[in-house]
Amino acid sequence: MSTSVESGKGSHRKLDLKVENYPTCAVEALARIETLIASRNKQNLVMQIISEYIFLERNKDGDGRKSQSLPTSQMTLFQEFQLIITLVEYFSRPGRDATRNAIFLSLFGSHLTPQRSKLLSRLISTAVSGSVAPLLSSAGTWMQQVGCKTPLSLEVAQNIVSDFILYSRKTPEQLKQLPMVGPHFAANFMVAAADLYLNEQRSAALIPPPDALLDAITEWMTENPTLCQASQQPLVLPAGAIAMPFATPLAGLLRWVVLAPLVSNRPTYSNLHLSVLRTLQQLVTSGESTALPFQDLMQIIKSLQNYCARLSESSVDPHSDAAYQKCMERFSQAVQIALCSNCITNQIQLLCVLESLPTHKLMDIVIASHKKL
Repeated sequence: MSTSVESGKGSHRKLDLKVENYPTCAVEALARIETLIASRNKQNLVMQIISEYIFLERNKDGDGRKSQSLPTSQMTLFQEFQLIITLVEYFSRPGRDATRNAIFLSLFGSHLTPQRSKLLSRLISTAVSGSVAPLLSSAGTWMQQVGCKTPLSLEVAQNIVSDFILYSRKTPEQLKQLPMVGPHFAANFMVAAADLYLNEQRSAALIPPPDALLDAITEWMTENPTLCQASQQPLVLPAGAIAMPFATPLAGLLRWVVLAPLVSNRPTYSNLHLSVLRTLQQLVTSGESTALPFQDLMQIIKSLQNYCARLSESSVDPHSDAAYQKCMERFSQAVQIALCSNCITNQIQLLCVLESLPTHKLMDIVIASHKKL
């Protein structure tokens, strides 16, 4: 059966697409929306074509166009596989980055059905596995536009960890090469991945990252200290689109290395700590003043305060607790370099809050030296 979509209220031209010829209709639909994407007043038509002919979505009343109810996909597992291959092939073709990014953002916006969300995670995992650079570039732009710490991006990051880390004895080669294949995506993935672990805002206890993930990110940072700044590259967006604020993984990775002594003795954290310090030093000339937002540093301080409260309940002096002292040593070093690099927001407020922690010799020196300035 052939179905058609009218191209607009004032036009009788129709787009004849046959849903029974899937995935051919999806391939044809991608070609059609590529010609429509530049017309901002055709966005409703673009979304209609995507829903009906790419994701095979229908509303409960059978009409995928007029009803306001949440559409459901009629795709089989085999059709999902076909769509992923179709999208990989489409985004692998030569073309303008702005067009690719516009289509990716149209396919996977900030409000996804469960079906689209699942397909998105599978698509990106396939791109990582196959080292599909153009697709990873568009996925990195998508992450930044929807927000690296939003549930959608966190779900993508968690699925990558599951696909490439949890079920592997060692870090797969594709993941090791990710910063070279898709640096923008790798940087945004790190923002999301860092938020998943050693974060008391997400879990009652401090849960460390899987060893293989820690090893991979430490290797990325050691070999490429500028990787964190890859997320700050200007985005290639369609005309009229507004780029969302940059986010770097530095604050999340700093939280990892500072809080790690509370839950782990792995020496890899020391290597990651050195890489974070080296990256902070390089920000002196970059002019990046928001690499370590005050609220992110407050997460670290709050976790340290909670730990000290538990020590007090056990009648343990923080000054004699080796784990706390190691945390504060790393935190002091990072704060000193970050203050000199001018990449901490609300510096005076931060210094005042740091004084609320149990005293530490090195941190006291850092606070005193910067309060004089």
